[in-house]
Amino acid sequence: MCPAIHFLGLHIPMYALMLALGLASFFLLSHRALRDTWRDDRVTYHRILFVLCLSFVALGVFAFLFDGLFHSIEEGRLVFGGITWLGGVAGAFPALLLLTHFLVPKRRGYALDLLDLAMPGLALAHALGRLGCFFGGCCYGRVTDSPLGVVFPVGSPAASTYPNASGTGSLPVLPTQLFEAAFEVALFALLLLLARRTRRFHTAVWSMSYGIFRFILEFFRGDDRGSAGFPLSPAQVLSVLLFVFGLLVLLLRLGRMPARLEKRLASWQAAADALPVTPIAACQGDDAALLRHLFELRQIGAITEEEYEEKKQEILERM
Repeated sequence: MCPAIHFLGLHIPMYALMLALGLASFFLLSHRALRDTWRDDRVTYHRILFVLCLSFVALGVFAFLFDGLFHSIEEGRLVFGGITWLGGVAGAFPALLLLTHFLVPKRRGYALDLLDLAMPGLALAHALGRLGCFFGGCCYGRVTDSPLGVVFPVGSPAASTYPNASGTGSLPVLPTQLFEAAFEVALFALLLLLARRTRRFHTAVWSMSYGIFRFILEFFRGDDRGSAGFPLSPAQVLSVLLFVFGLLVLLLRLGRMPARLEKRLASWQAAADALPVTPIAACQGDDAALLRHLFELRQIGAITEEEYEEKKQEILERM
């Protein structure tokens, strides 16, 4: 456990630092995926970034509200103050889908594709966040006598819940934060490795895999996460919902959803594809923007592959 570091006279909480690194990694990876996959015009790209920012705000708000809800159920009175990752996800995913639909006209009908693009970055960001939990001493596991046990120092949440006899720290507890971080890193690597072939299934893979993993991990957690009002823990309830969401997305991707829903989605995509592309003349002087718009024209069939390659070569030689 390392609650904070001191650098050039600054007191830097490790939890906040890891969250900041996670947020930065998410946006860098999302930027790269958007650049390499969609190549949108500037207005659309900025709208997407705005949607991603709002979705992270929604994640924080719902993480706070769900944690308060479960602790309020446990104590029989309103209690707020902490956050829960799964509660944040439960609010952030619907928020991203809805915001993309209403705020990004050129990607209406492609909201789920945006979630797929963002999923590797989300997995890495969560892994870094869990490392922050380990440094901060929260989200710890149950007491154990196995070699995997970690002793957290005095002042940590684990030492408050499971103090040792000498009062010098906690009893050995399972480092469930590290288990979760390792799982997310492995999932991140898998999604990135198979991105070209399986990107359309990223949301389904992450939601179902993490839902199963977190449901099992809850049996080894030792911290207080409130109550759902019945035997399953709050995180297990949310894990089940996350798994069901992933399963529905998988069925949609495999063409197994109701025909009416598929028809509506196709109509949204057709309407988005029919939106006019920014004229090439408006991009003169900006070769990078011109390349992006040439790519868009080729995508919608306004120019042929040969015309695209010819123009692209002219621009590259000029650059």
